[in-house]
Amino acid sequence: MFDYTPNTSLANQLCHPETLHTAWRKVRANKGGPGSDGVTIQQFETNLTKHLRQLSREIAEERYYPLPVQKFTMKKSNGGTRELSVLALKDRIVQRAVCDLISPIYEAKFLDCSFAYRPNRGVPHAIAQVAAIRAEGYTWAVHADIENFFDRMDTHLLMRFLRASLKEPLIIRLIQMWLDMGGILQPPKLPTWSTHIENTVHHLGEGVEQVINQILHRTPNYGHDNEYQNTGIEDEWAVDEPEIAAHAAPLAHTGKEMLTNLGRDGLLLLLANAKRLWKPLATKQLLLIAPLVVAALAAPTVGSIVKERMNRPRKIGVIQGSPLSPLLANIYLHPFDKAMNRAGIRMVRYADDLLLFCRSEGRARHALQHAQKQLATLKLELNPKKTHIADFNTGIEFLGHIFDADGCYQPIPESRAKNLQNQLQRTVKHGAVQVKRAGQHATQNSRNIVTQLSERFKKLGTQKANTDV
Repeated sequence: MFDYTPNTSLANQLCHPETLHTAWRKVRANKGGPGSDGVTIQQFETNLTKHLRQLSREIAEERYYPLPVQKFTMKKSNGGTRELSVLALKDRIVQRAVCDLISPIYEAKFLDCSFAYRPNRGVPHAIAQVAAIRAEGYTWAVHADIENFFDRMDTHLLMRFLRASLKEPLIIRLIQMWLDMGGILQPPKLPTWSTHIENTVHHLGEGVEQVINQILHRTPNYGHDNEYQNTGIEDEWAVDEPEIAAHAAPLAHTGKEMLTNLGRDGLLLLLANAKRLWKPLATKQLLLIAPLVVAALAAPTVGSIVKERMNRPRKIGVIQGSPLSPLLANIYLHPFDKAMNRAGIRMVRYADDLLLFCRSEGRARHALQHAQKQLATLKLELNPKKTHIADFNTGIEFLGHIFDADGCYQPIPESRAKNLQNQLQRTVKHGAVQVKRAGQHATQNSRNIVTQLSERFKKLGTQKANTDV
């Protein structure tokens, strides 16, 4: 396991071939089909070393882009449907590697009330914890379920939590791209000179953005949501609820501010381009056309900056089924866990399914209200159809187990119960048939015995009569 320290670069570790190879073995063990590029596990493995080296170079040179997600719909047992997403194989490998690198950082911070998607923790451990807390005298519980949790996670808040706890620009940039994966397409294959110009403009744009951020006393922007950044957030991304609510809505820009930003960014971009391109263009023949070339290169970037600032999308939701989504889910709900712990409310949470333990029904109502308030700060809410207050003695179902006055047991699923019923009916019917046959056989044997005895008695009677004569 990679040992993370503040002075250790996760970016260097991520680009190491052994890190990607370890991630590849885990992805291969999970199997899975091809993504939008159609590359299967068998095809990738034919040139494994080559593909992993190429992937390592793309990450190191910041040329890695995730491919579009392959989506399809699956029918659920209750008659509904569920949308599943399949990432391209190379994206699953990189996500698995990033998850392995950053998991130890957050595992050291997660609370004991969380049991899902964590090493050496699972349903049996959560059930054992529920039984232990109940034995302490907590006879009432709030069984709650977060409604559409993965689909309603606010990616801006999530990125804010990550930036407060992870000082790794490359990792942050990768996670930001994955969260925006739906809108990212594979870069087109351009000629060499076009690629050079594109990369030049891209780097110039980043340089100008850094200058702008320094002028405005802002931190560097690795996404399109720096209005959510807050330098006052301490490690463990613990923030007060009113502070989150204050940053929930994007800041509005007036027309005057937009024009000011446009003029400033355009000027700084022209200066940055001029500084970088002046040397190759500083000849007598190109001296007059250099400013025009610089302006031509600057115009698309200026336009993209303005367009990005005016049309900042607010994407919500995290793709389910990706290697990184379980860890992101626990990171997102960590502030909720801490808030409930600070309030002195005992809790067992398994992903979006949770139990709040109380000693009375009245305290259970207060615990439910507090949970709703804390989740609202994370743009989440409880599912009213799956949230209720109950007494352990009357029965509470949690993670496929039932707690009642008799203790804890796991009910037989309906499908399995039906199979057992059918087997029992077949067994009883078969037994009845066997008994009937046995009875018929016994009756026939009895008749045979009676017939034989009758014949013997007749013979004896005949013999006796002959003797008397």
